[in-house]
Amino acid sequence: MRWFSIAVCAKSILVSVLASKSRRSPLDSLSRTPYTCAALALLAVSIGASDVKARFISQVYFMSIIDYIAADQVMVGVVSSSKKQLIEQLAERGAVLTGISQRSLFEMIMRRERLGSTAIGDGIAIPHAVHGDLTRTIGIIAVLATPIDFDAADKKPVDIVCLVIGPQDADSDHLKCVSSVAKSLGDVAVRNQLRQAKTAEALLQSLAARSDVAA
Repeated sequence: MRWFSIAVCAKSILVSVLASKSRRSPLDSLSRTPYTCAALALLAVSIGASDVKARFISQVYFMSIIDYIAADQVMVGVVSSSKKQLIEQLAERGAVLTGISQRSLFEMIMRRERLGSTAIGDGIAIPHAVHGDLTRTIGIIAVLATPIDFDAADKKPVDIVCLVIGPQDADSDHLKCVSSVAKSLGDVAVRNQLRQAKTAEALLQSLAARSDVAA
């Protein structure tokens, strides 16, 4: 199931690539972006190509999720009744952190969601998008009080969401962040601990502990 989730994430990354590189031909986009190399490797891993897995991990070198998330980027016990409302809440927090308007961030995230859901299965979603006014890649993680429908391929409602937003031309850093989030949240033990966390500090401690184990 974990590799199924990563494969869905890879598909999501490919959709983002083709959308963000729309001025180029699809083949040009597929051959030139680091997103695509990683996405294709992830897809190969998901069907059992262990040699590809080893090369991919050694070349992309997943960073830890905690390299991108601080206490003010954590939302615990979030109450949302819909995907749209949750994205509005994430955009509001993003506006505080980045200085970019909530409306601009909301529209950016929703534009990506209209291309296909960023839910990757097992109650997880990783909405991700880029913005020309951003100067660094950040993550904002939200754990919901009650799961909501996120149009997931496995039909499961979502209660752990990590928004990843970054600069327009920082493909590599954006990829590493999305990859580290997918890796961390793909661990059932991590998901269970996040769902039990009552504070941002407790959530970050759980992520840090699991990152140390993975390292």
